[in-house]
Amino acid sequence: MKYTNGFPEKSLIFLGGSKIFRILAVAIILSLLMLVIPASPALAASATLKPTNGEIGDKITITGRGYDEGERVYIYFSSQEADKGDDIEDDLEVWEEVKTTRAGDVGDPDEGDIDAYFDVPEELTDGDEEEEVHGGEYFVYTTEKEEGEILTKDDFTVTGLKPIDPKEGPVGTEVEIEGVGFDDGEDIEVFYDGDEIDIESGDDETDDDGEFTLTIIIPPSTAGDHTIKVEIKKAEGEAEFTVEPTMDISPTEGRIGDRVTVTGTGYGDEVDVTITFGDDEVATVETDEYGSFAVNFDVPGVAAGTYDVIAEDDNDNKADAVEFTMTTDISVSPVTSQASPGYVGMPVTISGTGFIPNVTITITYTSTPTVFTTTSKDDGSFSYTFEIPPSESGSHTITASDGTNTMEVAFFMESDAPAIPAPLLPEMGVKAESTVYFDWEDVTDDSLPVTYTLQIATDKDFASIVLEKKGLTKSEYTITEAEKLPSTKKEAPYYWRVKAIDGASNVSEWTGTGSFYIGFVFELAGWILYTLMGVGGLLLLALGYWLGRRTAYSSF
Repeated sequence: MKYTNGFPEKSLIFLGGSKIFRILAVAIILSLLMLVIPASPALAASATLKPTNGEIGDKITITGRGYDEGERVYIYFSSQEADKGDDIEDDLEVWEEVKTTRAGDVGDPDEGDIDAYFDVPEELTDGDEEEEVHGGEYFVYTTEKEEGEILTKDDFTVTGLKPIDPKEGPVGTEVEIEGVGFDDGEDIEVFYDGDEIDIESGDDETDDDGEFTLTIIIPPSTAGDHTIKVEIKKAEGEAEFTVEPTMDISPTEGRIGDRVTVTGTGYGDEVDVTITFGDDEVATVETDEYGSFAVNFDVPGVAAGTYDVIAEDDNDNKADAVEFTMTTDISVSPVTSQASPGYVGMPVTISGTGFIPNVTITITYTSTPTVFTTTSKDDGSFSYTFEIPPSESGSHTITASDGTNTMEVAFFMESDAPAIPAPLLPEMGVKAESTVYFDWEDVTDDSLPVTYTLQIATDKDFASIVLEKKGLTKSEYTITEAEKLPSTKKEAPYYWRVKAIDGASNVSEWTGTGSFYIGFVFELAGWILYTLMGVGGLLLLALGYWLGRRTAYSSF
């Protein structure tokens, strides 16, 4: 055995192999550790706003880190909340791109960082919808792709007033005002067109979060836009309120010569206002510096009826018309209601007073319409009886008019469905002719006449209707030659049903489903029939000729 350095050569080989084995073992263990130990996660993007609240137009600084080096970063301002990982375009409808910047390049001291600013916008116009910015909570998002995935989200409060409610109305309207983002515990002052006004209810100072809710009453002022300003310490918020003209009269009904007072607010400043009663100008008055007025007039000599009273100034400011009723009356007997309705054919009497004497009175049942006429008496009264014509269930209007005065009264039609018809023929499952005869029992009802609808189908659910007859006035029907049904197997019959409709258009349920089938009928087209007849004649002629020849030969 050979020795090297005092060791056998085979032992050295073994020791060398052990060293190699140890190296391989360490390498394997390190590889396994690399698989088991997770890699350090990439630094997620983050951003910070300073300050986190401000007014429209304020300059806001945004700093951030963790963005891809050298990439463009897009900054968005929105009133809608979304989550990180959502998309600007897919998950928001309202936003404004307020800034585009770039993250620091690789190796720069600000590698992957952003440091930019933006101005709080007045409007959000880049999304599918647009809206004005006002006091309230908003959100600032950043992305690395235009309108792409949201990487950061920060809250921002716009200092100011939320939209007032309502934004328009007459003098005297109660308006709710809400504010956010102000200093806490500060006194609130409200101004209307520069003049301080009282707070009607709610907060008179901001709460711990710098918010408040209060109401004011719109003071006398002219038509158009007016500025509401809220001042809190050095901050303020503004909103616009649109004053609309309004008017009132007292009393709202009377006779010729009665004294009526008209008042109005929200008109022009020291301008003339003209009052019209129907088509007649009855008064003119000048408004004061706040657009208000009051004036009296006497009811002119017009017939009984309802008239519009309108006040319009020289600047075309006009409130909604107010109605004044000249005394007249109308009634119907019997009185109907939803709880106690009438029916088709019911006799009713309509009576009236206060109409023009000795003229034709036109009575209209307007739902149809059906018209009747009578003549008023010397005292302007009348009375007329008629039967209610066919019309749908529900409320209907009976109108009486003398050409000048028109009055209305309601009539309520019953809504009870008629009885379900009882089917008679064809009986269930029978074989019928192609021109089938159908029969069912008559249905009686208060609201006459009663009509019927017949349906025939190839399925029980009547999804495939082959024939439908509406408005049948009799409780029977025979299919015509033009409508006759094709033959069918007993296993695949036809199905039929009937329902009733009364004079008030009330509809019964369908009858139960009946069935029948049409037996096979052998029919030939005309040209085929004539061809067969011709061939048959030729065959008969040939047969006769053949028999004749046989007879002739047999005689020899």
